[in-house]
Amino acid sequence: MCGPAVGLIAAVGSQVVGFMAQQQDFENKKAAWEQNYINSLASGREEQQAITNRAIEEQEASAQKMHLSLLEEGEKKAEAQVSAAEAGVAGISVQSIITDLGRKASYNRVTLDRNYKITAAQLTREMSATNTRTLNRINSVERPTPPNPLGLVFGVMGAGAQYAGQM
Repeated sequence: MCGPAVGLIAAVGSQVVGFMAQQQDFENKKAAWEQNYINSLASGREEQQAITNRAIEEQEASAQKMHLSLLEEGEKKAEAQVSAAEAGVAGISVQSIITDLGRKASYNRVTLDRNYKITAAQLTREMSATNTRTLNRINSVERPTPPNPLGLVFGVMGAGAQYAGQM
């Protein structure tokens, strides 16, 4: 009679210890998942901040290039007018040169603006991609599920049923 009771106690104890080990494993995996989640979000924020900084730098650079283009256009037009006046040239030929300088400068500014818009669109796509990368980092670690206590209950019931007939 004592043997089956000891076996029952050992079997129940084994079920409890196994469940506790599963619970501890779950807690460890949960802590690792939560840390990965925190790290993934932080990494995503850092990426987005870097992209935002680059977008600001690109905008400033574009504005500076536009300003320099306007200054350069004014200088070239003034040089052409001064040179023409010194040479005693006037009329349609001088005006054609001035118009051509304006057209070239305008084309240059259109190109600068187009290049800036292409860069801005690329940075917008990169910003969107950081969200995907962040989700991928989060999902790279499986979210743990807690052990089911029914497994413990059924294990104890099974052990009890096994030894019930021996008592």
